[in-house]
Amino acid sequence: MDIKKQYFELIKKNIDFAYESQKDKLKKIAYMFGECMDNEGVVQLFGVKHGEEFVNELNYRAGGIAPFHALKLRDMMLKGLIDQKDIETGEIYNDLSVVDKFSEAFDLDDRDMYCVVSYYGREPLAIEIAKRAKKNNQKVVAVVNKKAYDACKGTLLDYCDEYLDMCCDHPDVAIELDGIKIGQLSSTVANVIAQMLTAEIYAYFKDNNKEAPVLLSANINGADVHNNSLTEPYGRRIR
Repeated sequence: MDIKKQYFELIKKNIDFAYESQKDKLKKIAYMFGECMDNEGVVQLFGVKHGEEFVNELNYRAGGIAPFHALKLRDMMLKGLIDQKDIETGEIYNDLSVVDKFSEAFDLDDRDMYCVVSYYGREPLAIEIAKRAKKNNQKVVAVVNKKAYDACKGTLLDYCDEYLDMCCDHPDVAIELDGIKIGQLSSTVANVIAQMLTAEIYAYFKDNNKEAPVLLSANINGADVHNNSLTEPYGRRIR
């Protein structure tokens, strides 16, 4: 048995399902993001644990769209606003006071909207970020694994305008080998969803006859000048 081939076929199947089931939502959410960016807003990204992988797919990378910003807990730690041990133990995701410190760590704006990534959709901090954004009349999109969300009675979606589904079974185990369950699917599928979202945001700008704010690789001549021209109007709001 070729175990890597088994995993490869399984992940392809899940990605195909994610595309078919999420394609309409992807376009709708991409247009929400595009409209926010058109209004000089930034899409603020927050990921719980492995949810940061989805955030990293969108936040300031070559071939990506510029007006994204990651609300990273480690950045807050480096600024002395939270403790490293609370991140390592996971206790930070239960601490609602972290949201009060965002204004010290990040340059936020009422024109911004939020994308909160949480496998279960039940962590108090993730819910609080969405709740406060909605209270401030800002749009919120969630990315969850809906089967896990339903099984664990998540409540994040109560405060969101739209959501994307990672489209994986719960628990998230890919295959079984000699009675041992190994591998995962949700992070990989979610990262592909993030890149499909990038493509649809690009389409939004093209459909509206506007130049998409696409970041270039630092290896390309003139990339620094190009990328700075996209980020400088936002000041500290992007980087």
